[in-house]
Amino acid sequence: MAEAASILKLDELDNMIEDFVSINYNTEVAKANVKYYLVWLKRYLMHIGKNFDEITHQDIIRFRRWIGQQKGRNKRPLSAKTIRQLMSFIKSFYDFLEGLGYPNPFKDLSPVMRKKLNPRVKSEKVPREFNDEELEKIFSYLQEKNKDVLLACLIAFATGARLNEVINLKAEDVLVKEERVLIVIRAGKGLRERVSIVGVPARNGNGKVFSETLIKLNELARKLLLERTRKVKKGYLFGDEVRRKRVRKNVQQTLYRLSKKLGIEIHFHNFRSNWGAKALFAGVPLEYVSHQLGHKYTSTTEKYYAKVKDEYVIEYINSLL
Repeated sequence: MAEAASILKLDELDNMIEDFVSINYNTEVAKANVKYYLVWLKRYLMHIGKNFDEITHQDIIRFRRWIGQQKGRNKRPLSAKTIRQLMSFIKSFYDFLEGLGYPNPFKDLSPVMRKKLNPRVKSEKVPREFNDEELEKIFSYLQEKNKDVLLACLIAFATGARLNEVINLKAEDVLVKEERVLIVIRAGKGLRERVSIVGVPARNGNGKVFSETLIKLNELARKLLLERTRKVKKGYLFGDEVRRKRVRKNVQQTLYRLSKKLGIEIHFHNFRSNWGAKALFAGVPLEYVSHQLGHKYTSTTEKYYAKVKDEYVIEYINSLL
């Protein structure tokens, strides 16, 4: 009987998770990601032999220690970022349950303890910005290589999108409005959706062009993106799951070889950083840059781009002295 009751409660947990993701997330990708994270909660409950409405704040503390000992799909310990996101999803899930009359173990945790439960994540380096000469060399090299790699890098360069966001773009996510090319990113980091314009700002507030290279690469990005969209018509721009994994691997290998060839560090994320730095140089307001990059808070954008921004502010004011 006890075993049957436990199974019944686990079924109830599955239903609650289904309700939680259905109400809070719109896309199937987002729902699947959240369900994957909450599977860890289910495993923990089975490990301690408790139901989801029976755990206390002490169990949450023990869960944090337990999850730090677990391994993910790659057979490696979960990263600090993954654990932080996992704790965030579980808290959101219990906040949701609280609205339905269930106890919320997080409410009995002190603010200090909540902070301690989230592992520290290393701050990223100040983003790398490519100059025009470097951009010319990078994309000249990529044009001679794999077409998928070239397109993926151009999209990241022209939108600031992450690798996962680029690889999972569909033809339906590419829009043309009043001669502007836009992409809809439906499964961004933190499962937030946004619309991004394709193109790196190449003019200042007065309309003066400060980089012909950026204009040329913007045109190439829009051209190749629209060509691929018309060819695919419907579905993923980079093919099925197997092909998308191959494209991801090719991107990483190609950029590694290019780094060795040119003697400069080139990672896919550099294209995203490059967009943010160029946009700030062009005078794009911080809030707009933050939205285009998919940052939840402008403080995140400031944190990663502050030093770059300071250099441009000093340069601009110095030109007026």
